Amino acid sequence: MTSIPTRPATARGTDSGFGLFLTLILSDRERFFTEIMECDGLRAKLVHAFSTLLALCAIYGGAAGAYAGPAQALSAAIKLPLLFLGTLAICFPGFFVVQVLVGSRLRLSQVLALVLGALSLGAIVLAAVVPITAFFLLTGANYYFLTLLHVVIVLGAGLVAMAVLHEGLAFACEKRGVYPRKAMTIMRVWAVLFAFVGIQMAWNLQPFVGDRGQPFGLFRHNEGNFYTAVVYSLGRLTHGDGKAAAEPPVAYPHGWSHVEHPKFQWPHDSSLVRRP
Repeated sequence: MTSIPTRPATARGTDSGFGLFLTLILSDRERFFTEIMECDGLRAKLVHAFSTLLALCAIYGGAAGAYAGPAQALSAAIKLPLLFLGTLAICFPGFFVVQVLVGSRLRLSQVLALVLGALSLGAIVLAAVVPITAFFLLTGANYYFLTLLHVVIVLGAGLVAMAVLHEGLAFACEKRGVYPRKAMTIMRVWAVLFAFVGIQMAWNLQPFVGDRGQPFGLFRHNEGNFYTAVVYSLGRLTHGDGKAAAEPPVAYPHGWSHVEHPKFQWPHDSSLVRRP
C-alpha cells in the first residue's frame, strides 16, 4: 500500500489559502480529511467552507429568483444560504452529542469542519449548474418547469454533500480510528433527518423562484407543514376533490313545511307546522 507523502509542518501553515481549499475539497479530499483529523489549518477551513457556502448559495438563489424579477432574486439570494445554515443549526447539535455518546473522539471543530466542507461542496455544485438554469430561464421555460428543475438540482446538491460527509466520517473510522463504526449508521439516519428538516424549512421560506403573475411576497403563508400538506393532497386525490355531494331535498307531506331545525326527525319533529 503506497503511503501518502506528508508535507513539512512549516509548509502547511503557509499553504492554507482559499484556492487550496477549493483544490482539496474538489480533487484531493483524502488530504482534506487528513488535515482535519490532524487539526491542520482547521480555522481556515471553517472560514473558507462557511464563506463558500454563503456566497455560492446566494449566487444560485439569485439565479433561481431572477425569473420573477430583481426583488425576488435578492430575496432568494438571501434565503437559500439561510436554508442550508438554518438546517445545519437545527440538526448539528443533536448529531454531535450523539456522536460523543457512542464513542467518537472527534472534537466539535473537527465535526463542524467536515459538515461545512461537505455542504460547501454542495454549494459548488449549485454554482456550477447556474449556466444551465440561466439557459432555461432565457429560452422561455415556464414557472412550473423551473420550480421542478430547481427542486431537483438542490436535492441533488444535498445528496452530494451527504455523500462527502459520509466519505469523511468513513475515513475517520477506517484510517484514523477516531470514529466508531456503529456511528456510521447514526450518520445515515442523521442525513435523512437533515433532509426532512431542510424540506420543511424550504417550505417555510418559499417562494424561491416566484411567480411573475403574482405580486412579490417575501414569504408565502402556508398552514401546517410540507408533510401534512402532502398527506392532505394524497387524501384529496384518493377520495375525490373533497366536495360533499348535494343532499337530496326532503320530501314533506302535502301541506307541511319545515321550519329550520337542526335535528329534523320525521314524523315526530315539533318543528313541522301546518300551512294555513
